[in-house]
Amino acid sequence: MILSLVDNEIKDLELEVKEGEHLDLNMVCFQSFKPCKIVVKVRENGVFSGAFADLCNWSGKVVVTVDLEEGASAYWRAASIASGTDKKVFDTSVFHLAPHSTAMMANYGITRDESRLNFAGTSEIRKFAKGASTRQEARIIIFDPKSDGTCSPCLNIDENDVVASHSASCGKLSEDHLFYLLSRGLSLAEARRLLTLGYLKPVVNYFADEALRQRVDQAIEEGV
Repeated sequence: MILSLVDNEIKDLELEVKEGEHLDLNMVCFQSFKPCKIVVKVRENGVFSGAFADLCNWSGKVVVTVDLEEGASAYWRAASIASGTDKKVFDTSVFHLAPHSTAMMANYGITRDESRLNFAGTSEIRKFAKGASTRQEARIIIFDPKSDGTCSPCLNIDENDVVASHSASCGKLSEDHLFYLLSRGLSLAEARRLLTLGYLKPVVNYFADEALRQRVDQAIEEGV
């Protein structure tokens, strides 16, 4: 099943993925957006895949909470562009409630002008959730001196027989990468644009809705 939400269609949601079923949640804000809370319960051997492309100006908080039962899986990928005076927070939590559940969350963003962007992530593996596997990734590129980004990963592990990891980074565009592109005759603006495209566009691959995928791809191209 594919659930696609655009702009004002995005709102507080409570979703259930039934036993053995698969839900793709595709969300994009092109022009307008209201902060929201999304709660997903994934039953035994179910699969939840979420992809969120944040391409508009707004300030507020997005909260995503996923509960995983035995053998259930969750995959969350988000890309965000913060500019102007945006103040954005993405708070994603995954709770492994039973054995052999799997989760992967990856958030990528850029900040420009005087904006702020925060990726907060919590992965919690409860007692007796043996064989669970969880992974977090968060990356933010800071473009301008007055913009800022923070990544706050958190692992809460109450079981030994599990796999859990995280990685996070915030910083300027790689000077080495910029130098290489500039040495090939590109302008600074062109080089920054290419690096940003390479950073944000991978989220497009996780959109199951083909028509929406093409719109997101074009919007990222035009937005950077």
